[in-house]
Amino acid sequence: MAILIKSDTVQSVDRALAILGIVSQHNQIGITDICKSLNLNKTTVYRLVSTLVSNGYIEQVKDSNKYRCTFKLFEMGNKRIQDLNLLEEAKPDLEKLAQLTKETIHLVVEEGTEIVYIHKVESTNTIRMHTWVGKKNPMYRTAVGKAILAFSNKEKVIDVWNKSEIVQNTPYTITKIDDFLEQLVSIRENGYAIDNEETEIGIRCVAAPIFDFSKNVVGALSISVPTLRFPEKEINIYGKYAKECSECISKKLGYIN
Repeated sequence: MAILIKSDTVQSVDRALAILGIVSQHNQIGITDICKSLNLNKTTVYRLVSTLVSNGYIEQVKDSNKYRCTFKLFEMGNKRIQDLNLLEEAKPDLEKLAQLTKETIHLVVEEGTEIVYIHKVESTNTIRMHTWVGKKNPMYRTAVGKAILAFSNKEKVIDVWNKSEIVQNTPYTITKIDDFLEQLVSIRENGYAIDNEETEIGIRCVAAPIFDFSKNVVGALSISVPTLRFPEKEINIYGKYAKECSECISKKLGYIN
């Protein structure tokens, strides 16, 4: 593989990065094989490899004298990941979702057996949701809570259920564990969850989970709409909107499907 040098780049840096890319693809690799892979002479490769070694990006294996990557790039990337803020990364996409739907958008994280609203974009319509940042609700009867639990392990789901005070909040609230687990299966298949007047009569919510770089659920977003302007036939449409938005945010957090 010959290295393509662009006119506006530094040749030595291009070559060093190419070497780093080759070394990263192998458990161990020698100078000769690097030369063959990049069509470079030994003197050039050795000088660049020595520079990468001295800066801690690759290391020489004593037993074989071959080279392998260190964890320096991982540490640098991990620092960026640690600096990512869910709310900061999510805000622009939540605003777009609100503009698209003209409805109330929530961003939540979990806290014990409950979800906490950490951001809200208010609907432009006259009928609005009586929620606020900092408000909590049980996970088992909210779309956002179910979206989070659907992509968590079963032990966690059972633990949350057992520690929650299961109350028939409305005639539509699920109060049986078997029914709840069955719904979580459906949520995993569809990629979004529904609160069909389970928390509040007259309000339907559609939610989707948000994942981070380690593929863990770190929160969820929802679209909340009064039932009078949200017929059940439109649930799939809003589900699609929620999924697309959550996927955008997840990618910003380093999630790769």
